[in-house]
Amino acid sequence: MLAASLLVGLLNGSMVRFLGFTSIAATLTTYIALQGASLLLRPQQGGFIKTDVTNVIQTTVGIVPVAFLVAVALGLVLEWCLRRTRWGLNIRAVGSREQAAHRVGVRVDRSVIGAYVACSALTFLGGVMLMAQIGVGSATQGVSYTLTSITAVVLGGASLLGGRGSFIGAMLGALLIQQVINATTFLELSQAWQYWLTGLLTLVAAAIYTQARSRESRL
Repeated sequence: MLAASLLVGLLNGSMVRFLGFTSIAATLTTYIALQGASLLLRPQQGGFIKTDVTNVIQTTVGIVPVAFLVAVALGLVLEWCLRRTRWGLNIRAVGSREQAAHRVGVRVDRSVIGAYVACSALTFLGGVMLMAQIGVGSATQGVSYTLTSITAVVLGGASLLGGRGSFIGAMLGALLIQQVINATTFLELSQAWQYWLTGLLTLVAAAIYTQARSRESRL
């Protein structure tokens, strides 16, 4: 699983840097291809994940899952790396102004491809968490997270144009989405409301950040 995820990240990064694909086009293309391959391998749910494995992943400290604590700790470490290390500064520089980053000596191709590989490695960890939750082999369980993942980072303050974003913000965005889902369930609203409210929040957040970026560019 880890090897496959790293290979996908390398493929996505290479498509963006060397074949001229946009980020959205590259990731959606590989997503569709992988979804088709997974349906060929597992057209229906089947097989069970060993309980020894799921029990380890679902270990708790009191009422708090260890996986949650690990996710928070990892997010904090990555946030620090994004702000304080050369690796993080290079990524932010390339996302903000690629040409300027190149002029000051940043290896743009390596930074971009490395970011895609790192993203795929984190996706692998998310897949392991999902595997422990469902407990069976299924090719369609991750489909609903495609747009939700974009929504989480937008709500967390990231710019789809690059140059701005944070790991902590993405986690808070995911937490907000989960609270929306919990609220609609508590209020006994239909599942459609989850999509409507999430979409509305995304539009509002994107509009606010776009206006803020426009004002900054004029200044």
